[in-house]
Amino acid sequence: MSYVSVAYKLFGGVGRSIRGSFLDVRDNLHKASIAYTIEEYISMALFTVMLTFVLETIMLSFIFGLIIEPIAAVMLASTLAATLSGALFFFFYTYPGTLVKHRRGQIRKVLPFASSYLATIASSKISPLLMFKTLSGFKEYGYIAKESEQIVKGVEIFGMNVSTAIKKEAKRTPSKEFAELLWGINSMLTSGGDLADFLRDKSESFMSDYRRRIRKYSQDLSLYVEIYLTLIITGSIFFIVLSSVISTLAGGASTILIQSFIVFLLLPMLSIGFIVLIKSSSPLE
Repeated sequence: MSYVSVAYKLFGGVGRSIRGSFLDVRDNLHKASIAYTIEEYISMALFTVMLTFVLETIMLSFIFGLIIEPIAAVMLASTLAATLSGALFFFFYTYPGTLVKHRRGQIRKVLPFASSYLATIASSKISPLLMFKTLSGFKEYGYIAKESEQIVKGVEIFGMNVSTAIKKEAKRTPSKEFAELLWGINSMLTSGGDLADFLRDKSESFMSDYRRRIRKYSQDLSLYVEIYLTLIITGSIFFIVLSSVISTLAGGASTILIQSFIVFLLLPMLSIGFIVLIKSSSPLE
């Protein structure tokens, strides 16, 4: 039996009884393409948390028992294990939502270029199915290519018509912009509108938004550089010089330790923080 099967066998009843409190997790599982039902996911989370709690309690009790009294060791180990297990359950709760946000960001990054490509191939009057099949072959488009592949599978494997497959993917995708694009494509197909003109207009709209985000990122980047140079670099140099002067006048060996902490720990940590901030705010990441 698989890990999920064992977990569902033990906690499936609990999962079914409390699934109403995890509707947001159920939606995120669907949008993140995680192939578990909400009952299976809750069961797996509870089983993992229980297993972790038991193993941590045993291991920590043994370790703490070498230092303190056995009863106190068990109580301390149980408390720490419960805290860690609670953090693990929180991870299970937030993980699908984190994947959805990542997927949404990746789709938004390539959507202007994917919609432009769709507009180009739609102008050749090829069938919508072939249009999505062609798009799914470009792995550079990431999740858009994968979701286009799901539309193709819906038609070729599950026997849906193109409109039904598009609507199903529009409901499932985590990106509001891509969902609007799919609903618009479906509307053009069912009403007989000009699909190429619609995709061209949407492509221009997405590209305009992309250029706006690039300009905003450029402005933010200039601000981040000024803050980094002014507060971090100049401030650190000023503090080191000032502390050196004060230590010369007043004495004190602790100044060297403080300066070493700033140079070898604080500055690298702040620099890494700025790098993460810049990368996370970039429309290219």
